[in-house]
Amino acid sequence: MICYNYNDLNMMPNMKKYIFALISHLLILSSGSNVSAASLDDLYRDIIRSDNQGYLPLFVKNRKMPDVLGNDKIASQEIPENTETRQSKEQSSSISLTNPIPQKEAALQAKQLKWEQTLKAVEQNRVTPLELDEIHYRLHQNDPKAVEVLAWMYTKGVGVKIDYVEAYKLYLKAAMLNVPQAQENARLVYQSMNDAQRKKIKGY
Repeated sequence: MICYNYNDLNMMPNMKKYIFALISHLLILSSGSNVSAASLDDLYRDIIRSDNQGYLPLFVKNRKMPDVLGNDKIASQEIPENTETRQSKEQSSSISLTNPIPQKEAALQAKQLKWEQTLKAVEQNRVTPLELDEIHYRLHQNDPKAVEVLAWMYTKGVGVKIDYVEAYKLYLKAAMLNVPQAQENARLVYQSMNDAQRKKIKGY
C-alpha cells in the first residue's frame, strides 16, 4: 500500500483533490449499491467546478447523452421515397398485362363501321352534322373515297347546298388521288357551270 505524508500532499494541491475524489469513488463502488449515471455525473461536475474556482464550463453544463437511434428504431422508420422510386412504382402499377392487339382491332372495326354508316346516310340522303364531321375528318386525311363523296354531295346538294365550284375542286383533288372517273366528273361539272362560276376557278 502506498502512503503519503501530509507534507507531500501540501506540495501537490491538485493531487489532493483527485485522491479525495478517487477514495470517494472507491468507497461508493465498494458499498455494493447501485450508482446511477446522474450521481457519477454530479461527482464529475464537482471536480471540474473545484478545478475552475467554482465555475462550470459550458461544455460540462450542456453535457448529455446523444439521442441515438437503435437498430430496432432504424428498422421501424419509414424511408421517404425519392422521385425515381415513386415514378417506377407508378409505371409498374400502370403496366397492363392484357394483349393490346385485340383492342386495336376492335377500334379499327368500330372506325370502319362508323364510315360505312356515314356512306349509307349519304346514299339515303339523311346526312346530319355527325356524318359531315366524319367526311371532313377523312377529307383532311386525304382519304380518296371521302374526297369523291363530298364532291358528289356538292354536285347533287345532298347534306350541303349545291356548289359546282367546290365540287369541281374536289373532283380534281380526287383525280390527283387516282380516283377512277374523277377527271371526267370534273369536266362534266365544269360544263354545268355558268360564266361567273367558271371565273372563280380560273387559275385553280
